[in-house]
Amino acid sequence: MAPSHYQLLCNCSDDQLRAICQRRKLPVPQYWQEGPEGRTRLLKTMVFHLEDNKQLTNTLLDLDAAKLACLKALAEAERQPEPAFQEELLTLGLILPHAGQWVVPGRVADALADFDDAAFCFQAGPDVELIPAQPYGFALALTSVLLRCMGGIRVLKGGLPAKKELTQLLFRNAMLKDERDATLVFGLLHRLGLLWNREGRVDTLLPAVLSHAPRWVPERAFAILLEHDLKLWNMPPADDRTFFMQHLLERRGQVLAVKPFLAFLQTLHPLDAGRTETVFLPFLGRMGLVDLDASGQHVRLSAHGEALAQEYLLRDHRGTEPHWTLLQADQPLVIQPTLEVLTPMVQNPHRLLRVAQMAEVEILDAMVTLRIGSDTLVRALDTGLTLEEMNGLLGAPAAAVPQPLAQLLEDLARRLGEVEVQQGCRLVRARSAALADELMLRPELATLNLQRISETVLEANGPGNAFALLKQAGFLPKPGRFLPVSIDGDESLYLWSLACLSFVDEQGMNHHLDPVRQIIHAALQRIQAEDPNLYQEVRRRVPMLHMGMGAQAAEETQRIIEYAASYNLMVELTYLPLAAHRPQLRKVTPQGVDGEHLRGFCHLHQEVMTFRLSRIMGVRLLNERGWTPPVTTQAG
Repeated sequence: MAPSHYQLLCNCSDDQLRAICQRRKLPVPQYWQEGPEGRTRLLKTMVFHLEDNKQLTNTLLDLDAAKLACLKALAEAERQPEPAFQEELLTLGLILPHAGQWVVPGRVADALADFDDAAFCFQAGPDVELIPAQPYGFALALTSVLLRCMGGIRVLKGGLPAKKELTQLLFRNAMLKDERDATLVFGLLHRLGLLWNREGRVDTLLPAVLSHAPRWVPERAFAILLEHDLKLWNMPPADDRTFFMQHLLERRGQVLAVKPFLAFLQTLHPLDAGRTETVFLPFLGRMGLVDLDASGQHVRLSAHGEALAQEYLLRDHRGTEPHWTLLQADQPLVIQPTLEVLTPMVQNPHRLLRVAQMAEVEILDAMVTLRIGSDTLVRALDTGLTLEEMNGLLGAPAAAVPQPLAQLLEDLARRLGEVEVQQGCRLVRARSAALADELMLRPELATLNLQRISETVLEANGPGNAFALLKQAGFLPKPGRFLPVSIDGDESLYLWSLACLSFVDEQGMNHHLDPVRQIIHAALQRIQAEDPNLYQEVRRRVPMLHMGMGAQAAEETQRIIEYAASYNLMVELTYLPLAAHRPQLRKVTPQGVDGEHLRGFCHLHQEVMTFRLSRIMGVRLLNERGWTPPVTTQAG
């Protein structure tokens, strides 16, 4: 009868046991060297961990083909291993001494018998040459699509780019060379909510991109690549993609033969090896997530793929931080006298997108080539970019700007604001009386029916849009940086957007929409200052809109509460209960402040309750009278 694993370990010396535990990272009981009982505890612990199926399988898979063949020959034909392999196999606990010979433990022999030779020998030899993947290939491919969509591209009803727009995405783009890759990367970004679809055109939603760290986009796109249904691109099921990446990550740094490796994975999981080999793996190679050889028969996880897989599968956010250092730094910007801009592709994508706001993207390669012109600068002004921000992006005044570009910016600064449109596009203010006379005579502005109010102020009485018509006439009216809000039926969409924003705000999800939230709050403040009646109408039409702009000062809150208590008035508290995740509105009649608590009648629960002052985020005085019932309970 063959000796058991425990009996074989009894034949090992203390140094051999210590080497096995150190190599296999096994737990060692305390005081195991103090007497036979301690050694028995150590041997039982080692048997338990050495026979663990997952650990044993991973240990066997980490061996190269020569050692595996040697181990299998010992298990099946009792052929003693070569002296060069004996020390390695012993420290791994795969062979143990018995009667002056080496023996394979029964559990190890069973694990070897479960697989054929082809399934085990998937480690490539040292002569295999892999083609290095492009560093940060997946992240750069995502950035290239975001850059191409800055000017907007046309999409079909299914949400994917049209044929002509696919050519635009791939034109002079070294990051994407295949149409299916372009549509897949486009789809990942669209599912992330970073592309804005309106009237058949898709634009990059820049505030959403800039609100996250540079690493967030590739990490979340990689998660969608593994989780979502991608049957449209003939990808294998999501479980297969995740399982394949998990085993690639476990064998990081190893060069694997694709077919034997997939054959082994099929013994562990019903993997679609065909589509994994012909569709998913080549896509990973083109995206720089794996290194492949020229024939695609050998694979190794690249540094970029390892960082993304480690963050997604192991949730190791901090351990992958060094990988993203290059994508957090700004690289030099070279501006040619021909108004061409050159900058490296591997840098902070936020910087590239901000520069693309004021330039046309031409070439996407190791160096990004952009072209600046008067049309691109005017387009940037229309998006709300100021001349000061443009100069900052171009490096001025720290870096010298070429004279043609400096003259172009000076001309824009002179022309910008010579015409201002105010009060809902009904008043037009000219910089000089002569310019006002010119506006009165321009035939392009005839539909505005301009009437002079003063020497430089004109009133638009016609149905035309003053801002748009002035732009068509060649002027640069000062852009309004606020969201127009109206109660007109044709513009009810704005009110619905406010209602949706209020819902997002109340649900505690507004940290994803901070840029939009700031724009809408600024618009509401402007409406309140210019037209209080319209502001009250907005509040009436959108009753759930909460205009709280932060917690009020503690002194002001307590003063309002004490005033309401002295005159028996009702207040509306913005209160955060202990068990809640977001503030709630409570109508309360204050009765007094007791230390750190407010005592008052809660109109929601119809009883007297106490509220912690530290959890009151805001208070608003109402004009209604309150009352004081006798019962008191605790609110928390």
